Order: sequence, then C-alpha cells, then structure tokens
Amino acid sequence: MSELIDQRNDKNLRRQLLTTASALVLVLYGAESKAEDTDRPTVWIEIGGQLERMPRFEDSISPTFAVRTPRPSFETVSPLSLLQAPRYATGVEGKLTFEPSGSAWVFSAAVRYGRSNGKRHFHNQTYTPTHLQNLQSNGYVTPGRFQDVTTKFHESHTVLDFAVGRDVGLGLFGTSVANLGVRYAQFSIASTIGMSSKPDFIKIRTAAGAGKYFSRAGFHNYTADSNAERSFHGMGPSLSFNGSVPLTHREDSGLAFDWGVNGALLFGKQKAAVSHHTYGRYAQAIKYPTDPHYDRPHHRTSSRSVTVPNLGGFAGLSMRYTNAKISFGYRADVFFGAMDGGIDARREYNRTFYGPFATISIGLGG
Repeated sequence: MSELIDQRNDKNLRRQLLTTASALVLVLYGAESKAEDTDRPTVWIEIGGQLERMPRFEDSISPTFAVRTPRPSFETVSPLSLLQAPRYATGVEGKLTFEPSGSAWVFSAAVRYGRSNGKRHFHNQTYTPTHLQNLQSNGYVTPGRFQDVTTKFHESHTVLDFAVGRDVGLGLFGTSVANLGVRYAQFSIASTIGMSSKPDFIKIRTAAGAGKYFSRAGFHNYTADSNAERSFHGMGPSLSFNGSVPLTHREDSGLAFDWGVNGALLFGKQKAAVSHHTYGRYAQAIKYPTDPHYDRPHHRTSSRSVTVPNLGGFAGLSMRYTNAKISFGYRADVFFGAMDGGIDARREYNRTFYGPFATISIGLGG
C-alpha cells in the first residue's frame, strides 16, 4: 500500500515540476518578447532619391522638308534626331511608416516625385560668298543655306501611396508584409519645337529682250513649329507585397535582400492639347513675289476618362541597424496607356519608369 502511495506522490511531484518549468519558460519568453517589442522602433522615416529611365512617351512632328532624301550636303545632323525628349529623370522620395508596438499591422504613407528638363538649339549654315553678301546688302537675297532646330521639354511625375499592411510571416522568406491601399498618380509633359530650313539657293536666268538676259536669286524656305501639353491624373486601389530575407545577422546589424511587387488600377483623366504649323514657300529676291507651296496649321484637344492598370516591382539590398537602415536597389513601374502622345490623332503611350534608387531610414520610438 505504501508503495502505491509513493508512486502516486512521485507522479504528482513530476507533474508539479513540469507545470512550474513550463510556466517559467512562458513568463521568460513573454518578458523577452515584450522587451523586443518595446525596443523596436514604432515610427520609421525614410528619404531617398532615384534616377529613372523614361522610354518614349509622345510622337514628334515630322514635316516633309525634314525627312526628304537625299539630305542636303550641309546638314550634318538630321533635324528629327534632335526632337527626342530627355531620357532620364531625377527625383526624391519619402515614406512614413507606423508599426504599433505588439501588433502585426503596418500603416504607411509614401510620395515619389521626379522631373526632367531638356533644351536644345542646333544651327548649321553654309558659307555665303561675297557676291551674295553684296546682293543681300542691296535687299535682293538672304544668306546662304541653313537649318535651325530649337526644342524645349519639361516633364514631371508624382506618385502618392497610402496603405495598411500586415506581416503575414512566410518563415523561410523572412518578413513578408501584404499591403492594401490607395495610389494616386499625376503626370505632366510640355514640349515646344521650332524648325526652319533653307536647303537650296537657285539662280534663275531670265530673258530681258534684245538678246539680253538678267539673273535673279531664288530659294525654298520651310518652317515648322509645335506646342503640346499632355497630362494624366488618376487614383485607385492598390495591392502590394514586400519581403525581406536576412543574408547575415549580427547582434546590432545585418544585411538583407529586399524585394516587392505592386499593382494598382487607376481611374482618372487623360488630357492633350496639341498645335502645329508647317509652312513652305519658294521666294525670289525680295523685290519679287513669293510662291507659297503649302500652309498647314492644325490644332487638337482631347480630354477623356480612362482606366490605367499599373504594375511594378523592386529588388535591392539593405544594411539594417537597430534604429536605421540604408537601402540600394532597382525599381520599375509601368502605367499602361496613361498618356495621349499623338499629334493629329489620339495615340496611347505607356508611362514607364525604371532605374536605381537609394534610401536611408531612421527609426523613432520604441
């Protein structure tokens, strides 16, 4: 009987010891977790910059005199090669993130702004012989053959994001946050183009009677100009997924691989106002009448509601510290059919940005 009592007491003692040990582990683990949550910053402020490549986003005028073949011998550069908008834009970005202590939820607001400006002036002219200069001084002829091209471009873009996310914890993939929010995008483009050309100089021999002749000078003169303003404003729901995979880990720092994908559907307004004018004439010495070849003005305005899908992603490396993070990476964003880039008729262009970026983040609170 005493043996049964001893066995029962031993079982009770072991149960009590296991219960006590389990409770102690839970208490210690809970205290450690709370300490980590307390030490972790609750607010992150991020600032940075980017260099973005921008593929073609609008058509350019191509007047007949600029595309004729063969090219005049003195034109060392094709006028159309000078009409391209800037290929790169520079910008800044910022982000504010709030991560409540003891919670898996993440609240964020981000802004990205970029711009590019371009201005070109190209003038090419042949030598004007002395006898033509004398004729010019008498009011009979203009200087020798030439081409002149002037272009101005201005582009700006702004993207705002407001999101609520939650750490979904995919284990082997490190931290993973799914975000649902709203994205706003604004794109503006303005361009001005001016072209003029006098590709030839012709002497015309005319009979004056009684076996006498006289010569007068003639030439073709062409001009073309274009002004365009294009824009898109849109807003809509967005969904993104960001992750970070630790590559190294130290007590106070670590290197991580960061990645993310995003998508949005923007509802907004697409506008375009385009005007251009091409003029060509044959002129003789100014004491003789001119002969217009063509005079073609054109003006178009367009405003319509559009739905623009947006897809993007990024990948990079970050060096993480307790209250700071430095990141470098490469990012791409495509807004499908966002711009009306046509001249005489509407033509959709994607608004695409891709290139390197760098940011620095500071953690506060905790």
